[in-house]
Amino acid sequence: MKAIIYTLLVIVTLTGCVTKGTYNATLEELGKTKSSLSEAQNTISLQNEQIKAQKISISKNKQEIAKTKEELAALNKNKQALESEYQNTQKLLDASQSKLAKMRQIEIETKKRNEIYTRFVSQLQKMIDAGQLSVSIEKGRIVLNLPNNVLFATGHANVNPEGKKVLEQIASVLKEFKDRKFQVEGHTDNVPIKSSRYPSNWELSAARALNVVHLMVAEGMDPKNISAAGYGEFQPRADNSTPEGRKLNRRIEIIMLPNLEILSNELPKLTK
Repeated sequence: MKAIIYTLLVIVTLTGCVTKGTYNATLEELGKTKSSLSEAQNTISLQNEQIKAQKISISKNKQEIAKTKEELAALNKNKQALESEYQNTQKLLDASQSKLAKMRQIEIETKKRNEIYTRFVSQLQKMIDAGQLSVSIEKGRIVLNLPNNVLFATGHANVNPEGKKVLEQIASVLKEFKDRKFQVEGHTDNVPIKSSRYPSNWELSAARALNVVHLMVAEGMDPKNISAAGYGEFQPRADNSTPEGRKLNRRIEIIMLPNLEILSNELPKLTK
């Protein structure tokens, strides 16, 4: 500002004498110029303050944005954790529902098995009382136990006449259960057999079981629902060191097999 006024004075001096009106006009113009410059400086100062304030605001906004990004990242992480927890919970729920459904099926099967057991005992009571067989539930299976002396002569596999009558009565009961499968199991004591026809107790027990199966099929049982197995002396019920124990071990067992469609590989998992 001072430089401009000085320059104007120099110009006036150099150009010689001026009129008073010209001088006053020049001063007035200088005043206006000074005022404009002052206003410009104020405006620039105000703008600088505004720019400074904007920079501060921008910095704060950047901090807020960074903070918001961190919060969003934390929320996203929490969301992923919740989704993973939900999926795991859903899997557990599905497994629990499947397990519950399986348990209900097993409960229904167990109830039905117990009802069949009651029918067996009721319909075969006379034979049970006569000592010709016993009926029990073992390891979830219904077991009809027939002593060998009721069915066979010692060392032989052909069913005797009395045994045929017993098996006919049993077949008349079992064939009613067309949706059930049965296995006839032959068992012996541990005394080795001395026969050219049966090299070991295995062959004898298997032959006896198979003959029982043939007879029961002849009495009307569906051959698809009955099978034979020979276990020899390897599944004793009693001590083979006594005559009484050996007598108990010489037997035919007719097993009503569990419903394998229900009591599948899931059963061990459910009972843990």
